Amino acid sequence: MSFLDGFFIVIMSIAAIGVLIVLPFYLVACGGIMNYGLVPLQRCSDGITLRTSPQKGDVSLTYHTYRGVLVWVTQEEIAGYTTPEEARTLLKRLLKFNLTWGMLSYGLIFIPLLAIGNYFAQMRSIRIQSKSK
Repeated sequence: MSFLDGFFIVIMSIAAIGVLIVLPFYLVACGGIMNYGLVPLQRCSDGITLRTSPQKGDVSLTYHTYRGVLVWVTQEEIAGYTTPEEARTLLKRLLKFNLTWGMLSYGLIFIPLLAIGNYFAQMRSIRIQSKSK
């Protein structure tokens, strides 16, 4: 057996142990699969006030987030009203969230397209709403 064959077997063994033992233990220890990635998602809105009704100068914001592991994925809608500056900051954080926590699921191919497309659509919407006020 060559060095590369042995190296490949070691890497695949580590990956299998990680998927079959470490990942389920991590999910159970962190409150189950439904809470997976929830704390980082909540951290995205730190310092930002997202209101349910608009105030003067506010813009509306609707963005979908994705998080999951392997064959499980969940989509959550973030919607509300805030200032244009806070909306841009929140959108950047949510895009980064989608491109990290959303990429661990089977939606690996589609999530970047959806997240980036929604990001640009919302940024354009914020720009249009800001100019009209």
